[in-house]
Amino acid sequence: MTTPIMFDPTPQVTDLFELHWGRLATGERVLRKVARNAEGHRLVHAEVNAGNLLAALPTYPSQLCQVIEHELNGPQTYVTTTYRGVPVEGQPTAPLPETALTVFGDLLVAIHTLAKAGLTHSAILPGFVLWDGEHAQLVNLGQAVAIGEPARTALDPLWQPPPGPGGLRLATQAHDVYQAGLVLYCIATLRGPADAATLRAELARGGTALSALLDGVFADDPRDRPDPHQLLRRVEDARLDPAWRGGGEAHIPHQFVPPPPPDSPARLEFRQKIAAKREYRRRRAEPAAVAWRFARDLFDILWYRQDSPYSRGAVVAVAALVVGLPLLLVFLAFRQLKG
Repeated sequence: MTTPIMFDPTPQVTDLFELHWGRLATGERVLRKVARNAEGHRLVHAEVNAGNLLAALPTYPSQLCQVIEHELNGPQTYVTTTYRGVPVEGQPTAPLPETALTVFGDLLVAIHTLAKAGLTHSAILPGFVLWDGEHAQLVNLGQAVAIGEPARTALDPLWQPPPGPGGLRLATQAHDVYQAGLVLYCIATLRGPADAATLRAELARGGTALSALLDGVFADDPRDRPDPHQLLRRVEDARLDPAWRGGGEAHIPHQFVPPPPPDSPARLEFRQKIAAKREYRRRRAEPAAVAWRFARDLFDILWYRQDSPYSRGAVVAVAALVVGLPLLLVFLAFRQLKG
């Protein structure tokens, strides 16, 4: 059954698509993209595939656009998705601080949901982030890339995170986190994108609530960037900070904070030792943290790609075997030693 849609009379034509805006009977805004060439066809198929993977999840958040109809084999190839709000790109004034915080939190929810389906968006740009006055919605799922595959390179270089170990730029949650942080930076400061080193220097010079929220987001090594869970906790903490609440000042300024007076040589040496000790502990714990995140994400992908209770039960059984077998061997070894 075709979803009844009332489309606007005049479409917009781009190189890739013929764009038709419309409304559902409920009043919700939608966008139909009709492919005009081979690349448009590929993007439509990719968006439908991403929509199917997301629809298989137990819940579908409003922070992601949703595929409501498509046609892949007819004379016209098209996909219709929800389109709630207007792009945050090109707004004449910065949003209220609490609005910017909500936009960032909603993007993190979208990134986490995509990862559950084994995907990254890989093109989180201000033009693809919508705001309706209450929440943000991430659109354009045709750019999505499977986790672990090479990230898309057909973007402005300033929107591409630095390559990871070995010079590879792979599609991961860390890739999406970087771009979401850059969206927040651009809309909150009314500045354009910049390279990672410039962003880190600018935030370090600012000493503001924005600097604290985005700490580590623009790290060169993807493994050093906070994950969506950590950032969502920061967002919740920031909601209690007066700098992010209400107020008539829409802009989040970069205030100059004078450097502290220099420490004595003894105090400086003590702080260096403390910093070295913390870095040592962090490095020691890093492999375990990476392994845990990998196992957790792998289990999520395998779980949500199963359609039947039996196949999901098999996934649980295999996971229990992988975890339990080493523990059983250790227990038997101890019993043997005790004789």
